[in-house]
Amino acid sequence: MPPGGFGPRTQATVAYLAGRLGISQRDVAELLQALFHLDISLGSVAALEQQVSAAVAAPVAEAAAYVQQQPVVNADETGWREGRQRMWLWTAVTPLVTLFLVLATRGRAGAQALLGATFAGIVGSDRWSGYTWVDPARRQVCWAHLRRDFAAFVERGGEPARLGQALLEVSAQIFGLWARVRDGPLTRPTFVTAMRPLQAQVEALLAEGATLEHAKTRRACQNIGKLAPALWTFVTTEGVEPTNNAAERALRRAVVWRRRSFGTQSAAGSCFAARLLTVVTTLRQQDRDVLDYLTAACTAALCGVPPPSLLPASLPHVSAVSSLQSAA
Repeated sequence: MPPGGFGPRTQATVAYLAGRLGISQRDVAELLQALFHLDISLGSVAALEQQVSAAVAAPVAEAAAYVQQQPVVNADETGWREGRQRMWLWTAVTPLVTLFLVLATRGRAGAQALLGATFAGIVGSDRWSGYTWVDPARRQVCWAHLRRDFAAFVERGGEPARLGQALLEVSAQIFGLWARVRDGPLTRPTFVTAMRPLQAQVEALLAEGATLEHAKTRRACQNIGKLAPALWTFVTTEGVEPTNNAAERALRRAVVWRRRSFGTQSAAGSCFAARLLTVVTTLRQQDRDVLDYLTAACTAALCGVPPPSLLPASLPHVSAVSSLQSAA
């Protein structure tokens, strides 16, 4: 019997309700009582969350190492609260594994903790300064964010508006070509050739903008121009997207959690949130059952055996632990 009197399925259910559905601890206790006539205190709900957090710690660490070794990663961050302290929730997204971390910084140290200080792959991100330690040749600046910058030029009127409108028109052509090569009608070599004049046009417009009298627009064009190689990585390297939408989508669930709960109250709570977001998002990317996985991880912790992996290559290992869970 597990210590505390609650078995792996109850542990997993509490974590699922909190970490997958974003239900508050008070509502978790009420739901368990209403559906299963299981009386459980708020303190027990918090304790069960920490048991599950410990059960998935090793798989999450393995997932972090996996993400930091991938050739292409999309990264983003959003605000978080830990008690009264301002924190930041970071995410790193790959096609099959996504990592979350709650950190006290939004700067370079945070990005390096997420990706690894020796990260050698390509990072898709916005233009936030926390990523400037990555060589522009190994970055892809998000074109959705650039389009917002160009739209802001238009709203300023005058010469910035003319420049912004021209950049928006070119970016529309870029997205049109990208859609065609992504969906198949356009071959990669043809896409690369078609992009060359558009690349030259964008760089010429940015160079023009860097000489405008309007200071805000001039600085924006100068800053974008410094990242020129990072504008076109998606053209030269297959597997790179021109936008950072993958990371922004991954953060939406976390943002909903933050709005409902106003963040977390302790470092342990932040760790639970980051680990469960990692588990839930990764399993959903791989079409794996979240509740069954959490139950298997808790069963493994109870039996003193290795927990199931979050990595896609380890699916047979997950089945083996699932059979252990069934037997238990």
